[in-house]
Amino acid sequence: MNSELESLPAEIVDDSLIRIASDLSLMAWEQMLAWRPLLGTSLDASVIDTKTSPNDLVTRADAQIEALVRGYLNQVRPHDLMVGEEGSEALDPVAFFPADFLLGLNAFDPETGAPSEIADDGPRLEWHIDPIDGTVNYVRSIEHHAFSVGVCAVADENDAGRGLGDWQIGLVASPGLDATWLAAAGLGAFRVDGRLADHRAAGADIPARRLRGTPPGLSGRLLATGFAYALSNRGAQLAKLENLMAGYDDIRRCGSAALDLCMVAEGRVNAYAERGLGIYDYAGGAVIVEEAGLKVSRGGSGGPTAAADTQDEVDRLIAAI
Repeated sequence: MNSELESLPAEIVDDSLIRIASDLSLMAWEQMLAWRPLLGTSLDASVIDTKTSPNDLVTRADAQIEALVRGYLNQVRPHDLMVGEEGSEALDPVAFFPADFLLGLNAFDPETGAPSEIADDGPRLEWHIDPIDGTVNYVRSIEHHAFSVGVCAVADENDAGRGLGDWQIGLVASPGLDATWLAAAGLGAFRVDGRLADHRAAGADIPARRLRGTPPGLSGRLLATGFAYALSNRGAQLAKLENLMAGYDDIRRCGSAALDLCMVAEGRVNAYAERGLGIYDYAGGAVIVEEAGLKVSRGGSGGPTAAADTQDEVDRLIAAI
């Protein structure tokens, strides 16, 4: 929003974790497009179920994408830990996708006919995956839905899966918005039009916009937030809303925490705050916010999460939410 096009730095393009995340997002993007016509408008129970309420939807697409991601990571990073929203069993992408699609994956080795293990000398990693963040939007053909992945080191094996280690990369890919946001620790945050894999296939420099938050002088202040599906939680949230919005002119509620955080990084909204998220909801977006030069507080599983341009405002939002 507030930057001109530049080339995606080679350090990010060649980062092994970004390459893997790009493959994961390519599989997710492909399946989101494939499932979309099958969902129709009737919210058919054969492909859609509910979680905590009739509007908290989970689709067979969610489960299938997570299963494919797990199957891929089992082969490419077999010693790492994947934490997914749906708890799906692994599905081998080689047995699922056609050969021409597999050739577009960075880790696929055509000689062996399988993804190759991409190991390094670093610590064991946690891959926090949301196969479709914004499932209600996806089902209802609202464009604000995305695949999200955030990767951090395992800080302690006793706390593995809790997102307590140093965060390495984040990637959020939205077919509905035709964009990919990505960041790597110490290398900045960027938005790329379309799928990252398509740019890589073209073989030229990848045009990208570096993200730096809200540009100086932009009028008005917007806060992004979300509300619980469970009616029992709504009253408390609404009671806090006036205090939460102090200093803001309006709120935005797009239905995807991952995309809300990307909008903070881009400067489309000034801040974000929400309680009750899973780590997979904010994992990718929080890295992108930090690498855009902003502040973020991760709420763990169910706690308050906030992002803003200053630590003081993050702290205020956390106290208010």
